[in-house]
Order: sequence, then C-alpha cells, then structure tokens
Amino acid sequence: MTVHSPIEAFPRDAEPQPPLNVSSIITSLTSGGAEVLVTNLNAAFAAKGARGTILALCDAPMLGNSPEMEAELIDQIGQSGCRFESMHLGRRRRLLPGVLALRRHLAEARPDVVHAHTVRAVTMLAFSGFSGPIVFTYHNSRLSFPPALFSALDRVVHHYVAISNDTAGIYRHWSRRPFTLIQNAPSSRYKASSPRVAARRPCNVLTVGAVSDQKNYPLLIETARILKDRATEAQPPPVLRVAGGGEGLEALRARVRELDLGEVVEFLGERRDVPDLLKRSDLYLNTSHYEGFSVAILEAMAMGLPVVATDVSGNRGLVRQGQNGLLCPLDKPQALAAAMLRLTQDNSLYRQFSAGALVTSREYTIENAAARHLELYSALLRRRVPQKD
Repeated sequence: MTVHSPIEAFPRDAEPQPPLNVSSIITSLTSGGAEVLVTNLNAAFAAKGARGTILALCDAPMLGNSPEMEAELIDQIGQSGCRFESMHLGRRRRLLPGVLALRRHLAEARPDVVHAHTVRAVTMLAFSGFSGPIVFTYHNSRLSFPPALFSALDRVVHHYVAISNDTAGIYRHWSRRPFTLIQNAPSSRYKASSPRVAARRPCNVLTVGAVSDQKNYPLLIETARILKDRATEAQPPPVLRVAGGGEGLEALRARVRELDLGEVVEFLGERRDVPDLLKRSDLYLNTSHYEGFSVAILEAMAMGLPVVATDVSGNRGLVRQGQNGLLCPLDKPQALAAAMLRLTQDNSLYRQFSAGALVTSREYTIENAAARHLELYSALLRRRVPQKD
C-alpha cells in the first residue's frame, strides 16, 4: 500500500470553513508516550484554530495509573483550549457499554473526524453509527493483536497514520487501506539552547515510561547491578532513575531492595516534572523490548541528552549509532553498562553525542506533526463531500 502524497491545498477562492472538530480516543489519560503525544497534538490543533476533544475509555486509577497525573493533564488540556472526557469504562472495556458511551459523546460533540489511538476504540466505532472519517494510529512496532484483525479494522478505518517506518511496514503488509507517515514529535516545552559539555559524577541517568513488559525494567536493574560492581571510589556508579507508574511498580522496588541497589536505582512513579528531571540528568536510557517512535527519547534528545538504548525496532530509527547515542544488543546488560561508562568517561564523545541529539530532535516538531494531521483530516473530509457543478 502506497503512502499518500502531500495533501492538496484548499482553493484560494473557497468559502471560509468552520473550525475542524476532532475527537481523539485513547485508553486512559496517563504520562505514556501515546497519551502525551495525543495531548500535545490537540494543544497544537487548538493553536491552529481547530477544536479538539480527547476521549478516554477509562479513568486512570482503573488501570493502576496516577489520578494526580490524570488531573494535571486534564488541567493542561483545558488550558490549551481543548476538552477532555472519560467514558468511565471498567478495566475490561466491554463492547456494549463502550458503544453506548461513545454514541453519547458523538451526539454531543458532533466531531467531523474521529482519530482512534487504541484498537479497542475502533471496535466500538464499528457499532457507533458515526459516518465521518475514522483514522487509526497504532503506536508500536510490534502488534499486540493478531494481524488477521486488520481485515476487520479495514472495514471501519478510512486511513491509518504510521508513526515510524516500522509501523508503516505493518500497514503495508497487513492492511488494504491507505496510510500516511507522520512521525512523533516532542512538545515545544522540551528545548535546550546548546549541547551538554560533560556528564557529572555520579552521572544521573533517566528513563521515562510506564511499568510494563515492553519497557523491560528487569534489564535496567541488572545493568545497574553491573555498574555498581564496576564502580570505584574515583568512578562512582551512575544513578538510574525511572519516571513512570503502573501496577508492577512495587514489585520492581522490592527487587531493587532485594539486590541492595537502593543507592543506584530509584523508581520515582509517575512524575509531572519530566522536563526538570531531564534537565538535571546526563544520559537517557531505554531498555525496551520494542518501541514505536519514542516520544520520551525525542524529549530527552531535545534537552541535549545522549541516549543509550537497546537495538530493537523503534529505537533503530531514532537513535543513530555514533551520532546521538549508542545501541546495544537486547538483554545484554554488560553492553549497556559499558556504553554508559564510555559516554560518561569520554567528554569529547559526550559533547559530540549531545550536539547530535539536538540536531535529531529538531527534525521533529509538534507543530509540523499537528499540521500534517489537520491536512489529512481535511483531505478525508473533502473526499466525502460531493463536488458542486
């Protein structure tokens, strides 16, 4: 399936159009990459004159996420000129209650376009009666559902958005619908004016992401154990901090205590001050089994942080070996530890990678990502409106 060419512009003599009204559906309002991206995109939509509503299937505490973070993000959404609603579904997000709640939202909000960011929402949209364009973004490079499901998704979805070449490959292989590549981007709040000079001692290393099997935090803990064993009085071990919540958080904290790593690993829970955490950090670490196109890595790069990451789908397209960071084999904690020590002990290499991180981050802006989404929505609407003679 071919990617659509750039969307054609409106005719110059076209009549003024009412503001585009978009509903974006997520699972829950948390600090995860997809949720943060949708929040930032809708703020950028509002800045461009569109109307946006972020619709969550569930309240954050239902899925073990922070109600405080949810409240802050709701406030942020309101201040940006957008709206937030929750469908208040249970943990299992059953189909019938979801369809009924979605129908109520559609009747009240009357969106022109619905953009689903969770596959469960597409299933509900199939029975919602919505007749406008439906867009779907899958946010990872590895499918969490059987690929044969695309035959059903294609009956509901009019257009897909690929956030990376990996997700584009998934659509190309399994879907018969068109897609457009629009890569993720960090918020404009994340911006460093110049590269970092050197890592501090002890080095502060940050990871941002919800506790899940995907993020592979046991690998992070094992890497910390190796770093502690290799430490000397002259070279104290880096301190690894993880900002992210989830149901497995306490088990990870218990594992850290069991291994006596409390001085080198800190699980901070969901945090509202990620820009400040990045500012106070020296390196960014990603130990994931797979990624989509990591917003957290983009945010770290925008703050001038070199990145050490696992060499997996999603990371390869963003972490450029020898330019802005180092990629290491999956499940090789010795390699991750060696890469981190190399960067923290070589100031010239550290400065080079920090400058490279800033260069990479400037390729992706939330304003451009939002503009491309709005162009796509408008094009889909134009194709559904009969042309006048």
